[in-house]
Amino acid sequence: MTCNICPNYCKSDIDTICKQNPQYDDENVIDAASVAIDPIEKKPLYHYLPGTKTLSIGTVGCNLNCMNCQNHTIARPENALIVPTKSYTPEQIVQKAIDNDIPSISWTYNEPTIHPKWIINTSHLAKEYDIKTILVTNGYTSQETLDNLLEYVDAVNVDIKSLDDAFYKNVCSGRLEPVLNSVRFYVKNNIHTEITNLLIPGYNDNIVDMKKIINFVVKLSDKIPLHFSAFYPQYKLSSLEPTSVNIVYKACDLGQYLGLKYVYPGNVPVSYKNNTYCKNCRHLLIDRSNSIKSYIKDKCACPNCNHKVDIII
Repeated sequence: MTCNICPNYCKSDIDTICKQNPQYDDENVIDAASVAIDPIEKKPLYHYLPGTKTLSIGTVGCNLNCMNCQNHTIARPENALIVPTKSYTPEQIVQKAIDNDIPSISWTYNEPTIHPKWIINTSHLAKEYDIKTILVTNGYTSQETLDNLLEYVDAVNVDIKSLDDAFYKNVCSGRLEPVLNSVRFYVKNNIHTEITNLLIPGYNDNIVDMKKIINFVVKLSDKIPLHFSAFYPQYKLSSLEPTSVNIVYKACDLGQYLGLKYVYPGNVPVSYKNNTYCKNCRHLLIDRSNSIKSYIKDKCACPNCNHKVDIII
């Protein structure tokens, strides 16, 4: 039997790349390695329900093997069977969101799409209470799974690690094209999409690589928020230096110069570059310099020029 959940198409009778057998998941028993309440900006999502909290659910396993994995203790554990987990039903997860007056559930920390049954069943119930479903994903998803998830997902942040297939092969043990296919799929189907690119010193933090990802996003839509994030030494790349703040800011400035309306820094001290400004008149829409403060009108309009904003509130 071949698993068709991700582009690895592993044989289920051998050791799978994600170290799971997700095709056999019980859709009513979710084994969570982490459950937390986060600001939605932490995902990062800057243009979707800004200033709200999201219920974050992390499980176990990942279908890539990135050398820089920030959550390798649950995504790439040496033995997945000894990772502490707690079992929940979809009803319990949704009820936790209701009890805490949280408008969204985020599947995050590890790769969520390797357990699509859990997402689908939980989202099906969450929709009854107008609770949104968010994926923080590496985008390494099969077309079959994308099609199955389509009606259950409201917003995504996709981590495009590089626009170089060799990077995916050498650093992540994967391929680039399935990731780009996922991004195009989400955008085409009007799922709110934001993109993150982690800048790793000596690997993908040069101008050429920055331009490639910026141009890819611009061609999809100049309104897609792109987050350039600083790397910190992790996992198999713990000997590297952290990404300098100046490199992150340079990437953000380049993104705006090449036509993107919204480019944000991540994993660096908060500054005015984290704020959102009206693309028409440059008036401040969302201030993130301290706490999150929105100046957007009720009808999703700029308070200065009344231009419609590219933000879902």
